[in-house]
Amino acid sequence: MSDNTNNMANSQTPTGVSIHSGFPNPAEDFAQQSALALNLNQLLVQNPTSTYLFRIRGHHWSDNGIFDGDIAIIDRSLTPSDQDIVLTWDYENFVLSRRQQLSPEQSIWGVVAAIVHPRSQQTP
Repeated sequence: MSDNTNNMANSQTPTGVSIHSGFPNPAEDFAQQSALALNLNQLLVQNPTSTYLFRIRGHHWSDNGIFDGDIAIIDRSLTPSDQDIVLTWDYENFVLSRRQQLSPEQSIWGVVAAIVHPRSQQTP
C-alpha cells in the first residue's frame, strides 16, 4: 500500500486536468463563475449588514415608477442627498419620501438603494 502511495505522490498531474471521485461538488460552479455572471446581491446590495427589504404598499409613488407590491432595497449606511428617496419613520409608520420634502417630525431610517419591480406586478 505504501508503494502505491509513494508512486502517486511522486507522479505529477498534468495542468488543466481535474480528477473527481464520487458525486461532484455543486459549489464548484460558484467558485468558477465568470466575470459576466449576474449576481443580484452584488448588483443591489452594497452593505449587507445595513440593508433591508421592504414591500411597497399603496399607489402614491406610481408616477415615479414605484408600484404597490414592489420591493424597496433600503441601505441604512448611505448618506442621503436631496434628490434621494428615503424611508422615514414617524414613530407610527414607515413612509417613502423625498429627502428635500421631509417634515421635522420625520426621521430618516434609510436610503432607497434600489426598487425591484416584479413582472407580475407591472401595470400597463
